Amino acid sequence: MVDPQLADTPSVVEHRGKVMPPQGTDSATLSAAPDAYDVLLLDAASRQSLASARSLGRAGLRVALGECFAECDPSVPVLAFRSRFSAHNVVLPSFATDIRAFAAAVVEFVREHRTRVVLPASDGAIAALMPRREQLAALGCLLALPSDSALEIANNKDRTLSVARDLGIDHPKTMRISSLDDVPAMLAEFEFPIVLKPTTSWVGGSANRLQAVDVVDEVEAANMTRTFLSAGAGLLAQQWVGGRREGVTLFIIDGDVRASFAHLEYRTTPALGGASVLRESVTMPQDIYAPSVRLVTALGLQGLCEVEFRRDADDRPLLMEINARLAGPIETALQSGIDFPLMIWQWATGLPVDRVEGYETGVRMRWLRGDMRWLRDNYRRVGRPDSMSRSRGLWTFATEFGRTPHYDCLDRRDLGPVMAELRSTVFAMRNGSRRPLSPSQDLSRKEALGVS
Repeated sequence: MVDPQLADTPSVVEHRGKVMPPQGTDSATLSAAPDAYDVLLLDAASRQSLASARSLGRAGLRVALGECFAECDPSVPVLAFRSRFSAHNVVLPSFATDIRAFAAAVVEFVREHRTRVVLPASDGAIAALMPRREQLAALGCLLALPSDSALEIANNKDRTLSVARDLGIDHPKTMRISSLDDVPAMLAEFEFPIVLKPTTSWVGGSANRLQAVDVVDEVEAANMTRTFLSAGAGLLAQQWVGGRREGVTLFIIDGDVRASFAHLEYRTTPALGGASVLRESVTMPQDIYAPSVRLVTALGLQGLCEVEFRRDADDRPLLMEINARLAGPIETALQSGIDFPLMIWQWATGLPVDRVEGYETGVRMRWLRGDMRWLRDNYRRVGRPDSMSRSRGLWTFATEFGRTPHYDCLDRRDLGPVMAELRSTVFAMRNGSRRPLSPSQDLSRKEALGVS
């Protein structure tokens, strides 16, 4: 379980004297009061929240961290709670089991601790807090998110693809599934493997995050369709696309792109397209940059967003989804020279946001524990989409130690989180001999700290 001392006691950052504000920031933003914070950063178990806490802390901002254990295992350490840049850690009610209690707890934290910005890093936290935007504003706190109208489209894959179709942006062949009666038509329309994808990640009928799955025969197709629909999820059937995964991260204000970053995703867990495991910064591919900007502009998104593509056999990029939030590539972008978390804070508080003209390419980063999970799952998934032979999988995993110099969570100036990550890795290895889950069980399982 989480150490209560870590949840309730300010970290050593509070005791190191006066914190200087970032350049261009009014020093009044940092209150002398010990219970005031510049940022409440949620989803503290995620790697993107850890990277953001480090970025904002180094900029001189006073950061509080919150976690609710909706998408992580409470028996393993919370990464960002162990960072020296956390001035305060708070455990919140889970939005997976009580969305109202989670939102109310965030509002109450802001009420008790003068906080300028709340920054969520997961779809579940975003959905919970969207209705509380005005309540937070009345307390002098800004929710660092795009408008509700833009988020309602961006966080719904069906509505996002509808806008993409109108813009002429290619995406995989897709069919909406409304009931089990649609299964025969789906089987007639698609060849196996078929991807079944929920339109939203969090629904009221499921206590866990819903993720896309592949099905390879009629029995799996019917069973998984039934599972999704019984959870209350909107459901899409899609053509499986097996080429390169590429992503464009944009920071955009009123249609003006202030920074852009491209990465190539080599592996994820789950393999079909889950949390980022191995990625590399690359030169911006123009055939995905232009449609990304068109789509984000059409949706009216502001601030940070990531647009994901996957290439087909003809090397044609097909739109997968949008993440209108902090996402997995953030730490790679930071290592490559773009400080997206600080840009979010500047934008949210009305400060000038500088334009970033370029970034370092070839920055390759690996999440070791996630790669271990990928190796385990690949062993069990041989023959299914996005898998490889066991011998090739082992070789791919082992040879990566000689290719990748950067590892998620590792920062020699902030060793607490990597020690927590090592402990979590040992925990994962100890529990790695569990029997493989069936596809229906695998739909919404909780992977400890595996938020994407």
